[in-house]
Amino acid sequence: MTAVKPVLDIYLELNVVIVLSALIWLVARSLLASTSLRADYSAHLRVLKTLFLCILFSPLLALCVPIVFDALWPGRAVAIGDIAVAAYLRGDISVPATQFEAYLNARQNFEDTLLGGGSAAITLVIAAMAVVGAMLVFRVILAAVRIRETVNSSYLWRSTAKVDVRLSDRIVVPFAVRGVFRRHVVIPSHLLDKPNELRFAISHEFQHVRACDVEWELALELMRPLFFWNPAYHVLKYQFERLRELGCDQSIVERRRLDTSDYANCLLDYCARTVSGEKSYVFKVALVTGGKAKRVLRQRVLALADASTGTRQLPAIVFAVSLVFGSLLAVGSASLQQTDDWSHDRIMLSTVVNLERLAERSRGN
Repeated sequence: MTAVKPVLDIYLELNVVIVLSALIWLVARSLLASTSLRADYSAHLRVLKTLFLCILFSPLLALCVPIVFDALWPGRAVAIGDIAVAAYLRGDISVPATQFEAYLNARQNFEDTLLGGGSAAITLVIAAMAVVGAMLVFRVILAAVRIRETVNSSYLWRSTAKVDVRLSDRIVVPFAVRGVFRRHVVIPSHLLDKPNELRFAISHEFQHVRACDVEWELALELMRPLFFWNPAYHVLKYQFERLRELGCDQSIVERRRLDTSDYANCLLDYCARTVSGEKSYVFKVALVTGGKAKRVLRQRVLALADASTGTRQLPAIVFAVSLVFGSLLAVGSASLQQTDDWSHDRIMLSTVVNLERLAERSRGN
């Protein structure tokens, strides 16, 4: 149990950090909507990817926060528990000491109950979560096998230094995927008879490859078995998938100087095929994605109309946003960590609790 507890601590803290990240993203999105970047979905996607990276490195960033606080504000507490204890000793929190200590130790007691298996209800919930997580892992494995079969049964049509362009009779929608060493863009064979649609499809999928969208999608899908129960994870994943397609559309129209009307018609055509056709696999990115196409198609067409007026991504703004995200998540992650040392304030609180208990016993006698 001792070896499992640090892992459980990190897992619980990551879930809270993901919730905090979702709130930060909603605020950042509102701020972006009031700037010249409101229609530049590629810039929005870059900001969201920056937030994901900050989530990934938040445990490491949290280690730096106490060092910075000690240098700038010596003696200033960082953890929420220590801040609450200091506020209680100042008289800012007016509850009985034993009750305050119970609140303070709620997380520790929950973890002990969780690891000790003392509650049948909690054990049942954990078992159910483990079953769902295992099913999601199986789903990823099954999707990988199906995609591998599709790629292996396709015909190698073109090849670049990093990407193979393949033709397949088994699909109706082009998609990009990566293997261990190579990336693949798989195109339906019937597009050879439609040069204009073929051009749009290849441009779209190569933009996904260029932006490393396949790798990002893979990472998010691998996170699903761990965080499927966290609504904030689904909010961030949906936002990523939406911006991935909107940003890709805008980028290729601007980059390739493609006709917006023809590209929108191509999207409509593929949407009609996918709504009643195959379901989308995981960790691949396609021109249009199954049931989601109905929800985002209108946004994608409108985004194409704004593509020519969108402001180019500004590295300085993205760098500033990275600093803000990193700082907020570092402080947030550091504040969630538990402190096991007996500081002066903790000793004072323990003394107050013991005196209160002695007073209760005296009244009882």
